[in-house]
Amino acid sequence: SLDAPSWYSFISACILALLLLWYGLHRAINSKWPLVTSFIMRHLVYPNIFPRIPFVGTATRLKVLLVSLYLLANFLGTIIGVRADISSRAATMSIINLVPLLCGPRLSLVTNLLGISLRSSIGSHQWFGRTAIAQMLVHMVVSLTESSAFTWSMNSLTGVTQASSALGFIFVLSVRIVRGTLYEWFLNSHLFLAVVVLIALWRHVASKKAAELFLRIGISLWTIATSVHWVLFAFRNFVLGRPSAMAVVSRISNKDESLLDPSNMLQVDVTVARPWRVQAGQFVFLSIPRLGLFTGLRGHPFMISWWERDIRGLKISLLVQSRGGFTAELDRHVNQNLLAFIDGPYGVNYDFGEYGTVIMIATGIGIAAHIPFIKDLISGYNSCTVKTRRIRLVWAIEEKCQEIWVKHWMDELLESDTGYVSQPVIPLRAFY
Repeated sequence: SLDAPSWYSFISACILALLLLWYGLHRAINSKWPLVTSFIMRHLVYPNIFPRIPFVGTATRLKVLLVSLYLLANFLGTIIGVRADISSRAATMSIINLVPLLCGPRLSLVTNLLGISLRSSIGSHQWFGRTAIAQMLVHMVVSLTESSAFTWSMNSLTGVTQASSALGFIFVLSVRIVRGTLYEWFLNSHLFLAVVVLIALWRHVASKKAAELFLRIGISLWTIATSVHWVLFAFRNFVLGRPSAMAVVSRISNKDESLLDPSNMLQVDVTVARPWRVQAGQFVFLSIPRLGLFTGLRGHPFMISWWERDIRGLKISLLVQSRGGFTAELDRHVNQNLLAFIDGPYGVNYDFGEYGTVIMIATGIGIAAHIPFIKDLISGYNSCTVKTRRIRLVWAIEEKCQEIWVKHWMDELLESDTGYVSQPVIPLRAFY
C-alpha cells in the first residue's frame, strides 16, 4: 500500500496533468458555459481578501483557497501514519516539494508550457520553497530530539547541515524587502545555492530509498529543463551566416529644457539574430556581457514595448528605467553598439480583439506593457481581423515630462489609427 507521501506525489502529478490540459479545458468551458467562467472570475479570481500591503502584496479568494488546500495536503501527508516515522515522512515530503522547483534555470519556460501567468508561477514557486524549508526544519528538529539522530554518519550529517544552511540563505534572500534591496545578489546567488542544496541532499539521502527516488526525479527534471532551455537559447542567438544580436542604448531626453526628467529613462533597441513573430505581452531576458561578468551575463527581464522590421531584420525596443545594477550599467554605455543575447520570448498571449471596447489603465513606466496591445489592436482593426472599435487608454503620470517616454510611439500609433479607435487620456498626477 502507498504511504502518505506517495499519495501526495500521485495526486500532485494528476493536478500537473490537468494544468497541462488547461488551455483546452478553459476554451471548452468558456465557449460552452460562459456563465460558469464569469461566475468563477467574479467571485474567486478577481476579489481580494485584503487590500495591497507594502512588501507583502495582496491575495485573491482563489489564491487563498489553493494555498490553504496545498498546506492542508502537506500537513496531512506529514502526520498521517506511524508516529515514529514523522521525521522520515517530513523529509520525503520536503524533497517532493523541491521537485517542482527544479524546472531549470528559467521559470518562464515552464510558465509558457502551463499557460499560466508569470505572477502565478512565481507565487507557486515561493510556496513550494517555503513549504519544503518548513518540512526540512520539522525533519531536523524531530531527528535531533530522537536517539536515532546520533546514528547519522558524518557524510549524512554534513549533507543535512549544508542543505539547511543553503535553504536558510535562500529563504532570507527571497523575503520581498531583502530581495528588492539586494536584487542582483539574489539573482546571482539563487541558482548557486540551489545547486548546493541538491548536492548536499544527495549526500544525505544516499541510503534512503523513497527520498532518493524523488530526488532522482527532481534532478532528471532539472537536467531535461536545463538542456531544453540552452538549446532554445542557442537557436535564438546563433544563426549561421548572420551577425549576433546587437543592442544600442539611448537616453530619452526632453527637447524642452524647462521639463526636467529625473527618472533616467532609457530606450534599448536590439536587432535580433533570428526574427520571430512578436506578440503583445511578450518579454525577453537581456544579457550584455560587456556590462560585467555577474551583472551583464545574467539575464534581466524587460517587456517588449515596440518592434519593427527593416532590411536588417527584426528590431525590438525596450523601455528601461535606470536605477541600479544592470540598468545603471546600461546608463553608462549610451550610444554604443553592444553585443547582446536574447533569452525568450516569454509571456502568455492575451487576445483582446474579441471585445468591442478595451479600457487600459497604466501608471508610470507601466505604459511600456500597454503600447504593444494598442499596436496589435489598431493593426487588427485596419486589417478587419478584430472586433475592437474603441480603445480607451488612461495613463496616470507623476511628472509632465514623462509623456516624452512613448511620444514617438504614440504619434506613430495615432497616424496608423485611420478609424480613430484609440482615445488616449493622460492625467497629470503630481506628488509633493
